[in-house]
Amino acid sequence: MNELDRELAAAERVGRAIIHEARNVLTPITSAAFLLDTHADDPAKVRELAKKIEVFAKAEERLVAKMRAVLDRERLGDTASAVSPTGAPAPSAPSSTVPPK
Repeated sequence: MNELDRELAAAERVGRAIIHEARNVLTPITSAAFLLDTHADDPAKVRELAKKIEVFAKAEERLVAKMRAVLDRERLGDTASAVSPTGAPAPSAPSSTVPPK
């Protein structure tokens, strides 16, 4: 396997990890949005679900910022810090998108 093949494989692993992380955040947002419709007649429940959507939307914003940081490092040629040998984001970039409780 040549260097280009290794870099492409690492980029694919990073891409798959990013997609997975995005889905982790988007699933509760879409679920809460669906529940908003089913509980439209309960103002307290609507407020509760709206707060949950806000929390997860902020987590998504953090994820997008992390993706931009990785892409910026790649664009600048700093592949050593952008991608670890396993294809995951570099250790300096936190990988958790779970919002605080």
